[in-house]
Amino acid sequence: MRSLYIQRQQGTVLAVVLVVLVVMMLGSVSLMRSIDTSALLSGNIGFKRDSLNSSAAGLNKAFEKMKLATFVGTQDSVAGCPPPAGTGTACTAVSTWKTLNFYPRLLESDASGIPVILKDTAAFDGKFTAGTVVANGNQVRFLIERMCNAYGPSSKANCVLSAYSPKGGEQFSEKAGSVATPVYRVTVRTDGARNTQTYAQWNVTFRQE
Repeated sequence: MRSLYIQRQQGTVLAVVLVVLVVMMLGSVSLMRSIDTSALLSGNIGFKRDSLNSSAAGLNKAFEKMKLATFVGTQDSVAGCPPPAGTGTACTAVSTWKTLNFYPRLLESDASGIPVILKDTAAFDGKFTAGTVVANGNQVRFLIERMCNAYGPSSKANCVLSAYSPKGGEQFSEKAGSVATPVYRVTVRTDGARNTQTYAQWNVTFRQE
C-alpha cells in the first residue's frame, strides 16, 4: 500500500511539473514574440526617421530649381495658352515647367493636401522630368506648385502672396518699391527601405534679387 501511495505521489508531481513546463514554454514564446514585435517597430521607426531626414535633399533640389533663370522667366507665362489667357493647359512653357518639376497653379490634392499625381510614381515621372534625388539610399521626388488658381502673373485675386518685401532689405512692409511674391508649396516624397514612404511639405517664398 505504501508503495502504491508513493507511486501516486510521483505521478501527481510529474503531472504538475509538466503543467509548469508548458506554462513556462508558452511564456517564453510570448516573450519572444514581444521582443520580435518591439524590434520590428523600432526598425520601422528608424527607417521612417531616415526617410524623413532624406526629404531635406528634395527641398534643397527644389530651391536649386527655383533659382534658375528658366524658373523665374516662365512661371508667369501664358504664351500659347488657349483663350481665355491663363486658363489653358497647352501653354508654351509647359515643356520647361516639366524639367523644373514645377506647376504654376495648385494641382489636385487629397484630403491631406498631398498632390494626387505625386502618389503615383509612374504618372509623376511621366509628367515631370527633373528626375529623382538619391539620399542615403532613398529615392526622393519633389514637386513645386505656385499657390495660385490660374496661370499668368500672380496677384491678390488668384494667388496666395507673401508679405511685401522691400528689395535690398529684410523687413517686410508695404511701401513704394516693395514687391509681393507668391507662396510656393513644395511637396517631397521619399521612398525608402522596407517600402517606407514619407511625404513632407513646406510653404516657401522666393524673392528675386
